[in-house]
Amino acid sequence: MKKIYLYYLLFLMLFPVLAQSQVKSKLWYDGNSRVILNRDALEGTLKDIDTVSTRSNGGGSTVLDLGFHFTPVDDIEIFSEIRLKNDFGGMWGNKSVVELRRLSAKGIVNNKIAFSIGDIYLKQTKFTLYNYEQELSQYEPSVFKFYRDYVNYENYYQSNYWRLQGVQTNFSYNMYNFIEQLDFDAFTARIRGLEWLGKPELLMLGSSAVVRLSNNIILGYHYVNTFEVLSSSNGSIAYYNPVLNTQLSYSGLLKNIPYKILLEGGLSKRGWEGDSLAPEIKGYFTNATLKAKSKKGEINLGFRYVDTDFRSIGAQTRRIEYNNTTTTYPYYSNNYSQRKVSLLDMISDPNIYNQNLSTSLMNYNPMYSSVSPYGDATPNRVGVTLEIDNLNLTNFLSAKIQSQYFSEVIGQGTIQKRNFNKSALHSSLSLDKLLSLNKTFILEGSINLETVNRSGSDFEKINFSSVLYSGSISFELIKNLKLIAGAKVFYTDGNEFITERDNYDQIIDYSNINYLNKETIFIAGLQHQFTDDIYFTMQYNQFNVLDKTNVYDEFSLSRIIFMFNMNL
Repeated sequence: MKKIYLYYLLFLMLFPVLAQSQVKSKLWYDGNSRVILNRDALEGTLKDIDTVSTRSNGGGSTVLDLGFHFTPVDDIEIFSEIRLKNDFGGMWGNKSVVELRRLSAKGIVNNKIAFSIGDIYLKQTKFTLYNYEQELSQYEPSVFKFYRDYVNYENYYQSNYWRLQGVQTNFSYNMYNFIEQLDFDAFTARIRGLEWLGKPELLMLGSSAVVRLSNNIILGYHYVNTFEVLSSSNGSIAYYNPVLNTQLSYSGLLKNIPYKILLEGGLSKRGWEGDSLAPEIKGYFTNATLKAKSKKGEINLGFRYVDTDFRSIGAQTRRIEYNNTTTTYPYYSNNYSQRKVSLLDMISDPNIYNQNLSTSLMNYNPMYSSVSPYGDATPNRVGVTLEIDNLNLTNFLSAKIQSQYFSEVIGQGTIQKRNFNKSALHSSLSLDKLLSLNKTFILEGSINLETVNRSGSDFEKINFSSVLYSGSISFELIKNLKLIAGAKVFYTDGNEFITERDNYDQIIDYSNINYLNKETIFIAGLQHQFTDDIYFTMQYNQFNVLDKTNVYDEFSLSRIIFMFNMNL
């Protein structure tokens, strides 16, 4: 407790000095402030038959993340972010937290070479280093955005970057001959630190070189190598996983329609040095896309092949960790059963998400993601994709469309191969433009569909489908104050096989699971937008999770939530 007071005292003592520095343009601030308060209550039959769980519970906190940017000289910036958090129910420092959330430094050497040290955000290609979106988040209606922003912010998810700790440098040269520009980037990051009598340090090295040619041709080289430092432990086994990705793109113009062709391919290798029982597997991938853009919209056609042995921990690490304990009613029923992660938790619970790169393929739930559980880098896939974005049908109606068709490269446990289909549609209707209203009035709707099929004998057949229907309404009552409502209804039906893997990611067994589920989410309330970065929302939420194969596990919950968010 005394330590917390010392932090506060130090902050107050330094504030006048920092304010004076602000006048001298040596220091400037940014950050985020948020107040969140929620009250949850059991609903439905569970409230009557569960005599163990509390009928309701509440929580909330006030959070201030204050970022300090200090520039001692023009080419150097030191950044730190301090979190001040107070959980509701605590007074005079009780339940208060003061912690360092981020710390980094960056600068430019001789106006040519940039560098960053400390907490850095890294991203390369979708097959080497990329942080894919969580399940069922694509084409989500905008009224759910406050939940998504909350989850992504708490887990440092920014534009598909991974937040790592290390050193990064990059530079760019403009040329005047055949080569227009050369961009180079390199980094080293510490994925896992030293563990006493445990695993050795895990490091990642990476580099990228992009050459822009004068005739709209771009050549790209991207490389990452993740490896354990054997000398940092008393063990004799060290993991390694180098991945190489090369790209060739061409941009042109056809009948005043700009287009871009991208061809890429790559290799991976994965093994355990010093382990005679461990396999060394090598895999590869190829990908080709064609993008074209017109006044009516953008179209993207693609072909993708990912070998069954392709491994890339920077691109195949998942966001959601299904083994994590949920925050809301983690245990329920008279049997004190642990509640499984559901759609409710995916949209609103930051604690089920993962922030660390994984050296093995993380578990996934086929209910929520069966076609591409590891994004574009999902192994054992070959197929085609189609995406139409920003399709402006009229000045008041727009749409987005996506469709993917894949099959397995080789069958798993059988010579028969799975066939996958993933389709999505999102539309937005501006009724204010259609009806010439003075107030904003927007309707949104989306459908996400996945199917998995496999023929053969009865013991190997698969017939699985999942569909998510989403919709929302946003009506401006008075300036910047909106009445909002939204719904998500999710269905699953059929069977799918769950794979069980050993420590080397080799499949050792299968479990045939039957699904018959329905989940519903309803929200309604008010939202006031002061600016694009400052808003508050007050809502009533209704959640229901029903596994029809075991109706006694039905979980129903109502929630009243208030959130005030301000990006500084």
